[in-house]
Amino acid sequence: MKLIKVFLLGLIGIILPVSLSAQTVSGKLIDENSQPLPYANVVLLSLPDSAFVSGTISGEDGSFTLEATSENQIVKISSIGYKTVCKPVSPANIGIVQLVSDAQQLGEVVVKADLPKTRVKGNAMVTTVAGSVLEKAGTGNDLLNKIPGLSAEDGSVNVFGSGVAEIYINGRKMRNSSELDQLSSDDIKSVEVLRNPGAKYDASVKAVVRIITKKTQGEGFGFNNRTYVGYQYDLALLDQFNFNYRKGGFDLGGMLFGRDNKFEENKILTQKTCLDKVWTQNSDMKSPFHTQDIAAMLSLNYQFNENHVMGVRYDFSRNPQIEMCLDMNSSIHVDNLLEEESKSNPHSITTNNRHTVNAYYNGNFNDWNMDLNMDGMWSDSNNPIVAEEYVKQSDNTEVNNTIHTLGKNRNELYAAKLVMEHPLWEGSFSIGSEYTYSSRINQYVNDENIIPDNDNKIRENAVSAFAMYARSFGQLQAQVGVRYEHLNSDYYEFGKRMDEQSRKYDNVFRHCPKFCVNG
Repeated sequence: MKLIKVFLLGLIGIILPVSLSAQTVSGKLIDENSQPLPYANVVLLSLPDSAFVSGTISGEDGSFTLEATSENQIVKISSIGYKTVCKPVSPANIGIVQLVSDAQQLGEVVVKADLPKTRVKGNAMVTTVAGSVLEKAGTGNDLLNKIPGLSAEDGSVNVFGSGVAEIYINGRKMRNSSELDQLSSDDIKSVEVLRNPGAKYDASVKAVVRIITKKTQGEGFGFNNRTYVGYQYDLALLDQFNFNYRKGGFDLGGMLFGRDNKFEENKILTQKTCLDKVWTQNSDMKSPFHTQDIAAMLSLNYQFNENHVMGVRYDFSRNPQIEMCLDMNSSIHVDNLLEEESKSNPHSITTNNRHTVNAYYNGNFNDWNMDLNMDGMWSDSNNPIVAEEYVKQSDNTEVNNTIHTLGKNRNELYAAKLVMEHPLWEGSFSIGSEYTYSSRINQYVNDENIIPDNDNKIRENAVSAFAMYARSFGQLQAQVGVRYEHLNSDYYEFGKRMDEQSRKYDNVFRHCPKFCVNG
């Protein structure tokens, strides 16, 4: 018990940053011609791990403000085509910061006209990718990480000041984060960022990012291939083959993707806790990983005329192997005397499978625009773990354990969303409805009965309806709306419904008038 107490106190000491009263960090950005530099990313990072804390973008006049909460933080300023600048959070008034052009980033043939253009359109901030240096950013994930107001890592996209964003690609909700790695920045036309999504979206959605891809020109058959070979801790391979056939309004596309990657995470940690005695824990961790991914996509689209288009898309992805090994050696000393030694060697090989289907229709009827999306998703995963544990205490008592566990997950989802939009009073009026059914089964088994087995299921039905009106008054954008949501959730443990964990509610969210000024 004493060792657990010391470990927790030490962990708290690591997690808690050096605190200071919250202060506002401010400054102004200018370019080489001393002109204000708008839409630059200004990010607050913690030290020493450079973890993301918060972020903002510079305004039309180049100014920015951020709330710093620790002395162990820095401000990172970046903008496409300029060298990145880092500043300490103290003094709070950073003053005027001049960014200079980055020749390596721009390249010899790139001129200022090739820099991306960002503008405010309605309630969205739109960055044009086509024709700019952002076309060469790499994957969709790489691109989003360079868009003003966004940070992206491993498929998770954060909007500064709002939180994790819901991603849409050509109006289709992205349900698998790996799509961003399979999407090339060269195929993207523009990116729209919505900080106030409004009544069109679920109340839990804090921000929306809409990716618009380029429309392929010409007819006939075309293909391209992307290959990557690298070496860090071991050989890394990636290959992606894309093909497309177009004839009249008919468009058939597909993709085959494969990746094999090996990497390591190695850490040495020392935790020291001073109580009545000095407790020191040293840990040496080595974590090699081996991941394998395969994926395939087939899409069919047909445009009847300029007013009606429909299509269907099927995606399959599989991880034949996600192998993780951990080799951790730890020691605990009390006043420099050895108290305990331990070794931990868990080994897991996870397999995942996922199938998704999307069907859509977009059409115009007189002054009404109709947008219908329907989705289905089925996935499963298996995660067996074998962990070998060894502990030797100061009295030379030794304990050896081998623990076997197996985790299984199965997911099922069906969703549909209909949005009707009509021009009204020089603005836009939208109404719509959304339905989602989801089922998740989690099973966990431990052969040695050291950890309790688990078998639970969550089944949810959600229905919503909304109405929203938006209008621009010059540079002022206003929107108001209302949204109704009904949720029925059933929770089961070992086949028995648990009333306390199950829930049912009906809510009406009134989205009060929101206003924003287009710079």
